This record gives sequence, C-alpha cells and structure tokens, in this order.
Amino acid sequence: MKKNILLLSMLIIASFTHAQVGIQTSNPQGSLHVDGAKDNPATGTPTDVQQSNDFIVTSTGMVGIGNLTPLSNLHVLNRGTATGIGGGEATNTGLLIENPIANNSILSILRTTGTTGIKQAVMGINPNFNGNNGVFIISRVPGGNDLAIDLTLGNIGVATNTPTNTLDVAGSTRVRTMDIAAGATIVTPIYSDGNGVLNKAVSNVYGTVINNTVNVTVGATGTLIAGIPNAGVYKAVVSVGNACARTAVAEYYVTSNAFNNAFSIKGIDGLLNTDTTSKGPVFTEVNRTTTSVVWSGVPNCAGGTGSAFSYTLTMPSADMINITNNGDAALDYRIILTRFF
Repeated sequence: MKKNILLLSMLIIASFTHAQVGIQTSNPQGSLHVDGAKDNPATGTPTDVQQSNDFIVTSTGMVGIGNLTPLSNLHVLNRGTATGIGGGEATNTGLLIENPIANNSILSILRTTGTTGIKQAVMGINPNFNGNNGVFIISRVPGGNDLAIDLTLGNIGVATNTPTNTLDVAGSTRVRTMDIAAGATIVTPIYSDGNGVLNKAVSNVYGTVINNTVNVTVGATGTLIAGIPNAGVYKAVVSVGNACARTAVAEYYVTSNAFNNAFSIKGIDGLLNTDTTSKGPVFTEVNRTTTSVVWSGVPNCAGGTGSAFSYTLTMPSADMINITNNGDAALDYRIILTRFF
C-alpha cells in the first residue's frame, strides 16, 4: 500500500514538473495561470476581455496581470473603471502601492554603502528622508541628492534634497534654446538676489522690454511700435543702418500717460559710426509728441546720400510711436523700448 502511494505521489510531482498549472481554468496559457473570474474558454486563447481578470507566470519567468503575454518581468495591464477611492486616487490605477502606516516609506530602492549591513536609498518615496515629510528622491550614489521632490510643499531640488523654492538648483543652470519675442511683445528681464533666487527688480513693470522692426520707404510713415503700456516712463533706442556697415543709434525718453494726453518723446543723444567728427545727431523738438533727427557725415552709399538716415518720430497716441523716413533710401528701423517706471 505504501509503495502504491509513493508511486502515485511521484507521478503527480512529475506531471506538475512538466505541465502547466491552471487555477480555475483547464486551459492554462503559461506555467502558472489563474483565471480570476473563471470565464476562459476550454480551448484556444482567451479574449482580451477574458484576460482582464487573469494572472500568469510564463515559462520565461515573466509575470502578467491583466494580460497573458507579458513583455517584461512584471507587466500590469490596467483594466479597471475609474471610480474614486479617496485621496484623489481611482480604482483603475494601474499599480497602487500603499503603506497604511502614517509617515513611513512607500517605496525605496536601496544600495549598500560598502559597509556591511548599511544601506541607503538611491531612489524612492520616503517620507522620512532627511527629515522631510514626503520626499521623492533619485541619486546616483547612496545618500546623494541629484533630484528630490518635497511631496508636502511641492518643491523640486536639483543637486539638493532640501529645496526651499518651487525649483531649487544647487549649481549652474543652462538653457540651450530660448524663443525670441516676435514684434512688439513685452518681455521682462530676470534678476538674481544674493541667495540666487530669480525675481523681477523694483516692480512688476521695471525693465520690461518691447522691440520691433519696420521698413519704411522714402517719404512714407510707418508704425515703429504700438501697444505701449499706459502710464509708463521709458527709454527708446532707435537704430538705422545701410549695406555699407554704417549705423546710426539714437536714444529718446518717452512717457505714455494717456490721462490728459500726457504722453511725450524727446531725443537725448546718439552715435553714428562715421569717418568724420560729426558722430552725434541733431534733434529738433518740434513739439511734445514730435522729434526730428538729422545725421550728418553719412557717406553716399547703398542708394542713399548724406541725408539717408534722417527721420522724424511722432506719438499720435500714448501707446504708439510712428516714424517718417526723411531720407532718400528705403530703410529698416529698429526700436527697443525699455520701461523704467
């Protein structure tokens, strides 16, 4: 009798060794196949819907949840329906890792420090990391600080695990590509305080810059810049040049207060890169909103004579500066308007 039982046991073990095991299915698709809803067919491959409640371990050791053809060591295919379970989470979350004990690690990936028995986190969600309540970390070395996210405050630290601002970079920062503001777009320069925190200086409007370029034919008038914010004090720099490398640059003060028509423009100074001693402009302040400039010493070149760079600036309204080409060649005029107050 004992011999018969031993023989039967050996046969059962042998069958399990060489066969696939199915739980609630007579048609296992892998080394271990659990049909959670017991809805798989007796033959053939289960449908996508039937696989949604299955668990499988393949002959290569891959584990699939919700699918029978896992593509990695653990392949979870989310099949649930979105239903709130509290805390902003939903029942259809693909993978939910929860620690029910308050302020304890949710997920940590450890590496030894080189000292027997001593381990430190190199990646993980660990509420007690460096004393911060809820920090996500990634580091190249145990205990490092390459990237940290304070899950309580939402601050992100690069090369620091104690970020004090929304983005805290403990090191140099490089931006490889930046867009150029097109046309009369207002942009604001950024400054750094003694702690390296970026901010605007003086006020929200100080240092804002508007720029534009316009081509104006001989005797015509064009809009040099428009959309100037109201009630501001500005410095305008206007540049004009030709194909012979001659450039004239002039500065102006501008106010843009529309109340009581209190807007104005006035020439300050300038520079012409000429071969003569006549390097500066001659301004004629026609009235509060009009200023003309004459440049002497411009050589005859690129279709123009010595008067090619002369022009008049006018402000028909507080938010606009027009330019009239008083020269004898069509030219591009450029302006940069910087706000002071």
